[in-house]
Amino acid sequence: MRVGAAGVPLLVLVTTLVLLPNHPAGRDPAEDSGVFFYAAQRLLEGGAPYRDIWDHKPPGVYFVDAIGIALGREIGVWLVQLGFLIAAALIGYRALRGEFGVAAALVGSLAWLVALPRLFLADAAQTSFVEFYALPLQFGALLLCRERLTRSRALGIGALGGAALLFKPTLIGILVAIGLVTLLRARRAAAVPVVLIAFGAVVPLAIVMAWAAARGVLGEMVDQAVVYNRAYAGFAPVSNRIDAVLSGLRLTLPSGLAVVAVGAWLYAIATRRWASTLLAVALVAFPLEVALSTWGRGYHYYFIPWLPSMAVLTAFAASEVRRVVPTRFARPALTTMVLLMSVQPALLISRLALTTADGRIRSAAAYVTANTRPQDTVLIWGSHAEVLFLADRRSPTRYVYQYAALSTRGYATPARVEQFLLDLQRARPALIVDASRDSFVTPPLDPAGLRTWVSPEPQYAPLPELERVVEFIAANYDRAGAEPATGWPLWRLRAP
Repeated sequence: MRVGAAGVPLLVLVTTLVLLPNHPAGRDPAEDSGVFFYAAQRLLEGGAPYRDIWDHKPPGVYFVDAIGIALGREIGVWLVQLGFLIAAALIGYRALRGEFGVAAALVGSLAWLVALPRLFLADAAQTSFVEFYALPLQFGALLLCRERLTRSRALGIGALGGAALLFKPTLIGILVAIGLVTLLRARRAAAVPVVLIAFGAVVPLAIVMAWAAARGVLGEMVDQAVVYNRAYAGFAPVSNRIDAVLSGLRLTLPSGLAVVAVGAWLYAIATRRWASTLLAVALVAFPLEVALSTWGRGYHYYFIPWLPSMAVLTAFAASEVRRVVPTRFARPALTTMVLLMSVQPALLISRLALTTADGRIRSAAAYVTANTRPQDTVLIWGSHAEVLFLADRRSPTRYVYQYAALSTRGYATPARVEQFLLDLQRARPALIVDASRDSFVTPPLDPAGLRTWVSPEPQYAPLPELERVVEFIAANYDRAGAEPATGWPLWRLRAP
């Protein structure tokens, strides 16, 4: 079979294998996924993000996960993820094939796919990262910009970029790069396509803003997705941002993608290879994506947006090999390179595919289900909202996890803590689960522990007003032992 004929089925097979360790069988939703799944479930029930669930992501991930939850809960989400990843792989392959040829396109596509597992997979957990869902949008913009920038293509590029922004504000690198390359090349003639790109980007944003206004959550959406993120990102010092870049290079190094992409970027800059629009966009977008990935804490999934630009750079490198090396040597050299790039990812995928959760989280959810009624509310003190989702119980407050809204320096206020307390006083959760021991920067749920607790992260500090919450719980709830599987302390509402 020729390379061109085998390309599509090979990419579909590889994407399926890459996503296999994220299948929910034997795995729990990761902490972030738990929040998104809970928000998606509330959305399906008629609720609204930001009003019913405090979270600082734009709404895109809630809508996409809601489609998956409606299809079949966690398995439905996995199927949606598979669809997104296959779409990204095939759209990217088409863009690269048209620019660099079949063989180079296949090399570039496989290179970014085998680098992806280290950026989105987690041990014994199902992840759902916003950066993952933006991949087909980024590759779609690259595909549209490859040919002459007609008005419809400019609008389409803008719409895809605007849709990416609905997943995360920093997913704008490729859109900005296309605009900059258009300005540099067309200059005066660039005004119309650049305006159309900008207009296209505004359309999905305007639609979501109209939806938020109709649901009465526009102000809260701006506060949580914009104001909070500005406070959160502004805390990171320059040293942390440099560490984030080094972390991204380290995570994409085992497959060799970092070496190939950075080398290709330096080579293309040195040889002034700007003739290809796709390559020119990648040369601009790659450093932009690197800079944007430092806008926060530098988690492994922050570097997923690097992959489309790195795919272009890798395909360019492969095309250069084919150009300067005789065919009888170039083909086996590229084949060997792809095989070597796949060794470490294959080992990682194999290990994670065979790794299953210890059952603690699902046992905790089963305990909550068995010991509360469907109409009862349950407070998870900490950052394990996945327990609420798995138990099919609602939180008494929109603060389904507390540290971000109630402890982030520059954002947390006494008024928010007061609202949290009012929610508890009004809803009176039947059960409170103190998951602070296994949660991110969450103090224990007792007065003495709260007063002496010191956050391991300087960005977070519980406000003194939080003591009133603990006092309310101590006055109205009885200690009820601990959840057997996790050992998390339990508080049950005292009988009137």
